[in-house]
Amino acid sequence: MKPLRRFTLSPEKSPFFYLLPVLLFMSVMVAYPIARVLYFSFTQNILTRPDLGVTFVGLQNYVTLFQSAEFWATFTRTALWTGLSVAGKSLIGFLLAWLLAKEIAWKRFYMALLLIPWVTPMVVAAIAWRWVYDGEFGMLNWVLTELHMLSDHYVWLGHKLSAFVATAVTDMWLGIPFMAMLFLAGLQSIPREVLESADIDGASSFQRLRLIILPLMKPVILVATTLSAIWTFNSFGVIWPLTKGGPVNATTTLVVEAYQRSFGAFDIGMGSTIAIVIFVILMLFTLVYYRALMRREEL
Repeated sequence: MKPLRRFTLSPEKSPFFYLLPVLLFMSVMVAYPIARVLYFSFTQNILTRPDLGVTFVGLQNYVTLFQSAEFWATFTRTALWTGLSVAGKSLIGFLLAWLLAKEIAWKRFYMALLLIPWVTPMVVAAIAWRWVYDGEFGMLNWVLTELHMLSDHYVWLGHKLSAFVATAVTDMWLGIPFMAMLFLAGLQSIPREVLESADIDGASSFQRLRLIILPLMKPVILVATTLSAIWTFNSFGVIWPLTKGGPVNATTTLVVEAYQRSFGAFDIGMGSTIAIVIFVILMLFTLVYYRALMRREEL
């Protein structure tokens, strides 16, 4: 008579049971909400018109959205706003990382100051910057007036171009520490022997940057800019407290538009449609990043 085999659960023999809690969590917290929003995007569901009910309309919401000139204007505005903010974060973040990578006095103190924007809640930072931009009592107007660069107070959040740039600058201020820390880690990972060899060969600082540092930092730059672009594209906590998408939709991005359609006009169907479009755009962007990173590793 063969002895009974003892049934054991081990990660090697039954990994599914160990992954089950994560799968359940992801299903409840991620998959179900996405599926629910996807379903609503195929329906006409206007909360202020309960007499219409919830009607399945198929792809009609998507057709209406893509035929709308307002949608394409918002999409272009979102792309420009995201590009401006990410470019500012990347350039300033790399410059700060370049300076912090050197042996300077009070280095840890400067790094602690750099982290202040990163640990500041987004809404708190937006409200603080709103006071900075205030047309009557704002710090920015006071400084420019004292420097004789302005003869009268300027309503920064009341004009299209200045509001567009002001919200992007606020988003830069919040995201620069993250970029600087990633770039600093990338700079510190470059072998010192490589840089010393370049110095021996007589390479200038610009040549070292262009021919050695930037090529070696491409994976770090790719990861940092991709993550920053995704977060910036989804940025709502900066624009809404500052301008609520104004003036005259000058700072209305796709995320703000989805919020206004869903919780302003109570058009859940169209709001869900815009949310799904945002999801697809970011998924495509992530796939492009993934392929670029994989191609880089194969070289």
